[in-house]
Amino acid sequence: MYENYENQLSLYVHWPYCETKCPYCDFNSHVNENIDINNWIKSFSNQLYTMRKEFIDKNIKFKNLNTIFFGGGTPSLMPLEIIEKIIDISYNIFSFDRDIEITLEANPSSYDGKKFYALKKLGINRLSIGVQSLNNRYLKFLGRLHSIKDVDIALNEATKIFDNISVDLIYAFDGQNLVDWTNELVSFLSKNNLQHLSLYQLTIEEGTKFFKDYNNGLIRKIDNNLAAEFYDITNKVISEFEYVKYEVSNHAKKGFECIHNLNYWNSENWIGIGPGAYGRLWSSENKNRIEYQNYKNPKTWLSKNLYQTEYEKVTELNNYEADADTLTMGLRLCDGIKISKLINKSIINFNSLKKLEEQKIVSLKNNILKVNKNHIIKLNSIVDFLTNQ
Repeated sequence: MYENYENQLSLYVHWPYCETKCPYCDFNSHVNENIDINNWIKSFSNQLYTMRKEFIDKNIKFKNLNTIFFGGGTPSLMPLEIIEKIIDISYNIFSFDRDIEITLEANPSSYDGKKFYALKKLGINRLSIGVQSLNNRYLKFLGRLHSIKDVDIALNEATKIFDNISVDLIYAFDGQNLVDWTNELVSFLSKNNLQHLSLYQLTIEEGTKFFKDYNNGLIRKIDNNLAAEFYDITNKVISEFEYVKYEVSNHAKKGFECIHNLNYWNSENWIGIGPGAYGRLWSSENKNRIEYQNYKNPKTWLSKNLYQTEYEKVTELNNYEADADTLTMGLRLCDGIKISKLINKSIINFNSLKKLEEQKIVSLKNNILKVNKNHIIKLNSIVDFLTNQ
């Protein structure tokens, strides 16, 4: 990625604590515990100042910080003092775009109207709410602490405070009825004015409770053909409510695409602070991609960053690794990817590309490589075929 040395810059802040650990979750999350707020502020601050030094030392070019994303875990459980300090320091050392997007994730079970008014005053201007299911029985199956009534209350209050709200939903799992899901989705979208939707088919990830349950025969994976039906009908419903599909699992009203995630998918620069967070930056000096990986355990991360910053691993990605990431992430976007972003285009097997073009699975036109929207559900196998040397 050398066509624009001043790449976009995002900041991801990871808050590792939740009220409980969901059975499907493979993120770096832990059940809530007592913390020393001042120590957490010091550690987050040290990471930010260290990254500023890295930008100078490695001649990393950027314009201003254009997004901040508080993820987790459940960031709505973060003390306001920590959020305020992170935003203030970030502004002082990186500067903000005039229309910076600052997102915070929240759950209906931890929604607090007074706190969210305070968050709005601190600069949070986008809320991402983990609704996950529109059915009380499935909420219980997914290990969620909230009910549909909680969802209604949280969204009703949130829309009074924020004008950019996204909702996460999980669907297409064993035991879920396709007709019920369709009706629930239509009803939900009819009564809620949302700007963005992230819809993920349930995957059973190693290390989760669901993975153990699956191995013990307690739950099953959904049939691939049925999963495809869920995907097709979901996209049809979403489009009828005037959401534009811009990525494999993400849909937005016009102008409300998630800028932070677009920076990921477009392989821009981003900083990651907090337990388990990682960042990737383009070095203008060496023309390579550098990855910074934080320690996952919250106590370990805290001890390593309280007085000075220490990463678990700093890796200079080789050209193939950087290109593979750029290609895989970029092809998730419905608009595709500029192949000029690749360091070495030989990562693409052009014989394979020709075959996919002939079958109208992908297209390459005016430097843009993209997957046909009717085939994007098969993205992983398409990327494997494209890069098979």
